[in-house]
Amino acid sequence: MTLSAVEILKARKNLEGVAYHTPLTYSKNLSEISGAEIYLKWENLQRTGSFKLRGAYNKIVSLTPEERSKGVITASAGNHALAVALVAKMMNLKAVVVVPEKAPKIKVEQCRALEAEVILKGANYDESVTYCKKMVSETGATYIPAFEDYKVIAGQGTIACEILEEMPDTNVILVPVGGGSLISGMAIWAKTVNPDIRVVGVQSTAAYTMYECFRAKKIVEVPVPPTLADGLAGGISQMTLDLALKHVDEIVLAEEEELKKAILWVLKNERQVVEGSGIVGPATILQRKIRFKPGEKVVLVISGGNIDMELLNLPE
Repeated sequence: MTLSAVEILKARKNLEGVAYHTPLTYSKNLSEISGAEIYLKWENLQRTGSFKLRGAYNKIVSLTPEERSKGVITASAGNHALAVALVAKMMNLKAVVVVPEKAPKIKVEQCRALEAEVILKGANYDESVTYCKKMVSETGATYIPAFEDYKVIAGQGTIACEILEEMPDTNVILVPVGGGSLISGMAIWAKTVNPDIRVVGVQSTAAYTMYECFRAKKIVEVPVPPTLADGLAGGISQMTLDLALKHVDEIVLAEEEELKKAILWVLKNERQVVEGSGIVGPATILQRKIRFKPGEKVVLVISGGNIDMELLNLPE
C-alpha cells in the first residue's frame, strides 16, 4: 500500500467537528528578518496542545469494534500520548500510554487528567516503545503508532489542506520533524496540489535523526542527547524515511543552544507559548539557518505548545 492524497481527504472528513481549524497568521517581525512573507500555522492551539490529535483520531476511528474492545496503548514522548488519551476518552476506550521517565511533567499530568494509565518507562522514546510493544504482546491491547502508520500520517497531512486552502500561493512550508509523520503527510498533500512547493524539514542539532537518515538515504544510528525539543528526539521508521525521500526537499538544523531564546522571542513578539519541538521553524529564521527568495510566501508549522514553563527560568 502507498499513501495518496485521497487518504488525506478521507482523514479530513473523519476529523470534521473533532480537530480545530487552527489559525494561520502573518508574522511582521519574522518577515522583516527573513525578507520573505512569513506565516505561522498555530497547531499549539489544537486540542491537547499539538497537531497529534489529527493522526491519533484518524487511526483510532478506523479500528474495528474488536480492536477497540481491547483498549488502546501507545508509546510517546508526550504529545501523541496526550492525543491518544483524549481520543480514547471521547470514545470511551481504555488507554495506556508509555512515556519516557523524563517526559515533560505537563504532558504526564494532562494524560492522567484524561484518565489514561500512564507508565513512565525508558530513558528515551525508543526505550518506551520497546517496553510498550512488550506490553502489547502480554495484554493484547491495540497499538497506536506515533508515526509509522498510514492512517496517522494521513491525519497529520490535513494541516497542509488547511494551509493551501487559505493560501494557495504558498511557496515554502517549514515542518518540525520527529518520527516523520507530520512532514510526510503534509508533503504528500502539498506536492499533489503544487509540485513546485518547497517542503523543508526542521530539527535541532541535538535531535537530528531524520536529518542524518535523509542524508544517508537509509536508516542509521544517531545518538539522542538531552534536548529541549523532546518531541523530535528518537528514531524514525522506514515508512516515514521513504516518504520523506520521495516528497521532502531538504532538512535543516536549528542550534539546540538557541531554542530557549527562540521560545522567549516568540512569546514576546507573537504572544504564543511554543514548546521546544515546535519552535525549530522560527529558530532557523532567527539563527539565519535558511534563506528564502525575496517575497516568497513561507508557512512555518508551530507543532505544539506543551512546555514545562520552569524550563525557561522566567522571573517570578
